[in-house]
Amino acid sequence: MLGRKINVFEKLLLPVGVGLTFFGFYLILLADRTDTLLGWFRLATVFIWMMLLFIVIVTATTEDMKEELALIQREHVTEIKIMREIVHDQLQEIKLLRQDLKSKNK
Repeated sequence: MLGRKINVFEKLLLPVGVGLTFFGFYLILLADRTDTLLGWFRLATVFIWMMLLFIVIVTATTEDMKEELALIQREHVTEIKIMREIVHDQLQEIKLLRQDLKSKNK
């Protein structure tokens, strides 16, 4: 099985996350410098929206993983069916060989 390829969403997620981290630190410094209650409320609002964004990203990633697992599961079901057929064929061959061996021994 080949390794999973990184999609565009995941490639963009890392730089956006790093950018949001630095933006958050900047907002903290800005709110601390102004030292007003309104500045801290704005900062809290921004971080709540960032957490909401994070939850949406995690949900999208989880959904993507579920889709990939469903594909893998379908492949495994197909492989199991093929293996059952092979085992059944081998069992039939063994039965025929035993019958042939019994008829030769009599």
